Amino acid sequence: MGISFHISSVREGTLFNVMQLLSLEKVTGSLIVRFGPAIPEVVIYFESGILTCAEFGDLLGEAVLDLLLCQEFAIKEMGFNQGRKKEIKEESIIKGAQHLPGVMLNISRDIDHCEARSLVYGSMPVREKNMKADSMLEVFNQFEKWKPFLAAVPSDGDDKEAPLHHCVLLHRALRTGNLSYEAPLVSLKLLRELIGIVQPLSETEAKNLKGYMRSLLPHPKATHITMERFQAFAGAIESIAQRRSEDLGNTARKSIQEMIRKAKDASTETTSNIAKV
Repeated sequence: MGISFHISSVREGTLFNVMQLLSLEKVTGSLIVRFGPAIPEVVIYFESGILTCAEFGDLLGEAVLDLLLCQEFAIKEMGFNQGRKKEIKEESIIKGAQHLPGVMLNISRDIDHCEARSLVYGSMPVREKNMKADSMLEVFNQFEKWKPFLAAVPSDGDDKEAPLHHCVLLHRALRTGNLSYEAPLVSLKLLRELIGIVQPLSETEAKNLKGYMRSLLPHPKATHITMERFQAFAGAIESIAQRRSEDLGNTARKSIQEMIRKAKDASTETTSNIAKV
């Protein structure tokens, strides 16, 4: 019996569940993973239910699964196309993939210990002096084009360990300001300062703010968020302060304006557009 589906709501764990289903159903065909209309598709091929290969432009094999699990929050939709793949690149073959849970568990553990993940935001546009990409994912997809530039960035002795060498080079370039995101990033430390304005919080307020903050994070290991999302969270804090009293609302507004100014100044002073406050 054939199988087909289209998933447009992806959460943590969705990718593994879908791959497990394809494995159990012993299907032959390609799982198509999409991050968005401007980003090339990821193709994961199954042969009689066995995970065979994975391709994402220049990224091939198990490295594709590393990227997918790391950036699962950025996946927009998934679908499945039945049929045999006409040509398989040797580099894209995933070895030892007969036991899918074991493969995915090992990759998940590697990602949990990745030291570079905190600065890798897949859906955000990046640039350097002579090149730019509509998203960090595009850099992974066209890595051979970016590799000469990234490899030429000298190490400052503070390189981070990561499952993919791509991420080591990207983190180094971002950290040293040779590569930058188009939009300024703000340290999560400022969110804690914002919450401090309206302490003590009620149990309901604390729960709601915690949930809202998590929804704003690009991934669980993130240390920064975009200025736009920071301002959205600041708006929630100001609303709480205003409900308590007009004076506290005014105080909160002035404090927030000062924080935003500090964050913008900090990101402007660093070529990497990462506010170090």
